[in-house]
Amino acid sequence: MSRSFPLCALAVWALAVVPAAAQGPIAVTGVVTDPSGAVLPGASIAAVRGLRVVASTSTGQDGGYRLDLPSEGVYLVTAHLDGFTAGETEVTAAGAATADFRLDLAPLRDSIIVTASRTAEGRASVMESHAVLTAEEIRTLGSSSVADVLRHVPGLSIEATGREGSLTSLFTRGGESDYNHVLIDGVRVNANGGGYDFGRVSAAEIDRVEVVRGAQSAIYGSDAMGSVIQIFTKRGAPDRGPGLSGSVEGGSFGTSRGDLRLLGGAQGRLDYQLGVTYRGTDGAFGDRLAEPDRFDQTTVDANIGAILGDHTRLRTGVRQSDARANSVGPIVYAAGDTGTSYDTDDLSWHVDLDQQLSSHVDHAATVSYFRSGRQSGDAIADPRQLVHAILAGEPGALYPTGPRLVRLLDQGEFDALAADPSRLPGGQFLARSGMFSGYDYPFTFETQFRRPSIRYQLNATWMDSQVLSAGYDYYRETNALEELQRVENHSYFVQQQLNLADAWFVTGGARIDDNAHYGTAVNPKLSAGGYPLPFRSGAVSSVRVSANVGRGIKNPSFSQLYGSQWVDGDLSLQPEQAVSVDAGAEITFDDQRWLARVTWFANDYTDQIAYSPSLGFGGDGVADYVNIDGSRASGLEIEAGLERPLGGLTASAWYALVDTEVVTNVSTSEQFQPGQPLLRRPRHSGGARVDYTRGRGSLHLNVRVTGDRHDSAFLGLQRLSDGRPVDITVNPGYVLLGVGGQFRVRNDFTLFLRIENLTDEAYEGALGYPGLPRAVMAGGRFEIGG
Repeated sequence: MSRSFPLCALAVWALAVVPAAAQGPIAVTGVVTDPSGAVLPGASIAAVRGLRVVASTSTGQDGGYRLDLPSEGVYLVTAHLDGFTAGETEVTAAGAATADFRLDLAPLRDSIIVTASRTAEGRASVMESHAVLTAEEIRTLGSSSVADVLRHVPGLSIEATGREGSLTSLFTRGGESDYNHVLIDGVRVNANGGGYDFGRVSAAEIDRVEVVRGAQSAIYGSDAMGSVIQIFTKRGAPDRGPGLSGSVEGGSFGTSRGDLRLLGGAQGRLDYQLGVTYRGTDGAFGDRLAEPDRFDQTTVDANIGAILGDHTRLRTGVRQSDARANSVGPIVYAAGDTGTSYDTDDLSWHVDLDQQLSSHVDHAATVSYFRSGRQSGDAIADPRQLVHAILAGEPGALYPTGPRLVRLLDQGEFDALAADPSRLPGGQFLARSGMFSGYDYPFTFETQFRRPSIRYQLNATWMDSQVLSAGYDYYRETNALEELQRVENHSYFVQQQLNLADAWFVTGGARIDDNAHYGTAVNPKLSAGGYPLPFRSGAVSSVRVSANVGRGIKNPSFSQLYGSQWVDGDLSLQPEQAVSVDAGAEITFDDQRWLARVTWFANDYTDQIAYSPSLGFGGDGVADYVNIDGSRASGLEIEAGLERPLGGLTASAWYALVDTEVVTNVSTSEQFQPGQPLLRRPRHSGGARVDYTRGRGSLHLNVRVTGDRHDSAFLGLQRLSDGRPVDITVNPGYVLLGVGGQFRVRNDFTLFLRIENLTDEAYEGALGYPGLPRAVMAGGRFEIGG
């Protein structure tokens, strides 16, 4: 017995183990073809279990492939090839299996976008007006900040108040500058009340930017009245080893920029990134200033992601940005202000958990935090700055017949013309600073804003491609320096995405916000469109139509609710509202070589919050803010492009017509009266890009055109003849030309050179604030390892 038992046990073990060892990998084979049945070599094939890629390969010259799966089970096998729609099928691997794919033609620039519906979807199925800017496009443009990246999106108007790093505002489709909901890696980074400075995110941090135009409060809540802009920072890849990448550049005005980051992954489950970015400049206007106008910004960002098991993904990230600068004022009209500061200190972090509960249900939870410190001040009381000028136009008239600057005068010229006004041409008059204008007072203003938030979303897929989403969103906003300044918001949202035969797409949803101050707001949204002519080969290769309608809101700011030492707030203020509508069509020609797109839009803004000093004075207990009917905007966005390279050449062009109008206001200023266009929003704007690539080198040209704008210099001038208050209200348009080139010295090292504002055009971004003159920048980019 004692001898036979080990032998029997060994036999049983052999019977159990040998078949398992003999089983080995399970093979899945197949062929990938196009709509005509022709085979497609070079297609990427992957087997996914849950969230993890367990095997991958590519098709050979015969379009065939073989995947070796590690074990039995259910896998999602996918097929991808540029220019074609992605294919996927579920395979149960219990032995040899077959999975063939027929890939239809897709748009050349098809990619995944998440901002439009807060779920991942191909751009071809996104009917909202949107734009995606990639890392390669950002490098080609030579952008220094996210503002430079966005300048080439139709319908977006961006103006800065001086050198790099100065306050930069974005107006989308005629909306206010605080009507943009801004996210960095999913964390909302708007200030309380919606404001955001687009000049203080370095382009070197950015991997991709997604822009969705139109009211999107049905998904995102407050501030999403004009657009949602999501910035994605760089990440590692789980299938690549560790590597270093970065860039360094320098040039005009003592400007230097650089970044260095460690990226990589491990075992197909882990990815990581740690980076530091710096940019600084002496400013372009030192000859006009009494003291340096230095700007410096340093940003550190890091993220790490991990796949736990096969169905759970955990990701966390943090970003810290510190910037220091001055705020010298409108130096076109007077000497720069001295002793000023405009410093910012931002911190954001997030933890995201995504999990697949089944093949048809997944959910995600996010905890995030945003801290923003803002400090601006003036430590020196400068002498009074007096402005003397010749103006032309009719005071009080609607733009463009209102006053515009002819030229500035010194005191002597002004006195001589005042003694003999007949020397002035017809229609021109003298103006000078009024009794209460031109004074400079020391001050300090500081905020310490905090926003913790929680979000949960559940997605259920039914009938293969119909996605129902629902969830909950909570945030709390506080000012750490003012204990009473506090707002809490709970919201509940639902959204249905319908896919009809992969040709027509409908998304509808609504969000209910329960706010601690104004109560309940319901914001719906409907997006629909599709392809009367799907993607195909031919002279006309696709036709796409779309339409969208949505409602947006923007919550009052702390200053409007609680007031300050200068104004009285009103806790009963309602949120500002917008109803936005757009409709468009897109046609591609010659196998998608050429593209043409046109979009019409209309926005109606109501309950806008206006400052009304006539109701009272700061500190008297009478509210200085009121909700009014507001304004409206409408227009067209036209785009055209050479999408498929022609002899190494690609090109694109765009034009935007934005017609705005004040409907109601309580201001006594002539610039804000009914019928006037809204400030700093050009009626006409456009741009073009041309890129040429040959071998290791490439050349790039871009032009941006901004038309005349209604604006205000806020100088407090008076007409000499009768003392009537007047101001400069017309800001002339400008054309900026940029050129650049890059050469790949080695696979891991590229040199580049750029010239911005090649013609040295003199212009003002906002009235009184000069635009940047010609600048030359040169540098290099590198990648090591990975």
